[in-house]
Amino acid sequence: MSRTMMISRSSRRPGTALAMAVLISACNHNPSTPETNTKSPGAIAGEPPPISRMMAANGSVIPAPAPTPAPVEMREGHPDTYTVMPGDTLWNIAARFLKNPWQWRQIWRQNPQVGNPNRIYPGDVLRFSYSSDGNPQLELAARDDGEVPLIKLSPEVRTEALSQPIPPVPRAAVESFLTRAQVLNDEEWARMPYIVGEEHDKIAYSTRDRVYARGAFFDAPRYQVYRPGKPLREPGSNEVLGTAGIYMGEAVLEREGDPASFFLENTLSSIYPGDRLLPVERNQELLAFDPHPVPPDTEGAIIARLDPEVTQISQFSSVILNLGHQEGVEPGHVVASYAKPRTVKDPVSGKKIALPGEQNGLLMIYKVHDLVSYALVMQAERPIHIHDRVMTP
Repeated sequence: MSRTMMISRSSRRPGTALAMAVLISACNHNPSTPETNTKSPGAIAGEPPPISRMMAANGSVIPAPAPTPAPVEMREGHPDTYTVMPGDTLWNIAARFLKNPWQWRQIWRQNPQVGNPNRIYPGDVLRFSYSSDGNPQLELAARDDGEVPLIKLSPEVRTEALSQPIPPVPRAAVESFLTRAQVLNDEEWARMPYIVGEEHDKIAYSTRDRVYARGAFFDAPRYQVYRPGKPLREPGSNEVLGTAGIYMGEAVLEREGDPASFFLENTLSSIYPGDRLLPVERNQELLAFDPHPVPPDTEGAIIARLDPEVTQISQFSSVILNLGHQEGVEPGHVVASYAKPRTVKDPVSGKKIALPGEQNGLLMIYKVHDLVSYALVMQAERPIHIHDRVMTP
């Protein structure tokens, strides 16, 4: 059976759909272990490649060797050195050297003589060369040690203030979704505290209004306000993968109790009784990943836009994929998107034939939940649509 985006995942997501709340900004969930796929080529899309059925002498199954990475293709006319500029991203630096930017890990070599060798900062000088065995490589040749620490091969280690490393993707394109997006299962959603009213008995509430909430012991100083939205569904089976929610604003704790009192801040729209509260996530490094391809045979689909106000999917649009921890995806994974196949009438035979959908873009996954993930469109050669397929580039 061929893999298509229409394959139902009910066998991998048993029982009633594990409903989640994908809480989306208007502008944590622990990963579950991917199941091992022992089926032949008809396996469900998105599973790891099948293992070999050859048996060792002791009766154990011998895993198939890991797939060989595709040969690295360097971009014609790439520079021998490059000085990193403010505003650069890992993706656009990779694209200066590579025809396929997702092959970054295959050429990057960490320099043990510098601090934070896995990070790149504005002012860093990158040098391209070939290794002794003839493989292309890129490494950090020089670093402005006035901005970041330089560790020399000597007893003396200097510590300087760190500047901000360049992100893998444009920070402004994803930051609000990273900080305002959450995923909860059905039970967690039901446990979320909720707003019950306002001090002057208004119908709708906004910034500076005092509101009351209950349903939890409030021990955080600041909360985010969300409202349930439309469900996210698996293409083909129509299985519910989650319930989209809308970020509405923030609530600052004034006084604990049952109910507790809050003042609303930065509201984006009117807030009503029943809207839910979730503590603001602690500030953390959410962009510490680099581009690399998804596992072989990964396949899924675009199921929604993250920003409901965006009508067209283009470069730097954020979308939701029906791929999550269960499919083994992680931040930094790159997928290629393909238009849906279409049917035409054969002008000679008169029969209907299917034309394949061609590649229309490249997307990088930047936040992963159990059943879904968020991806940023890095390249869009032609229009991209909801239900377009995504797969290994």
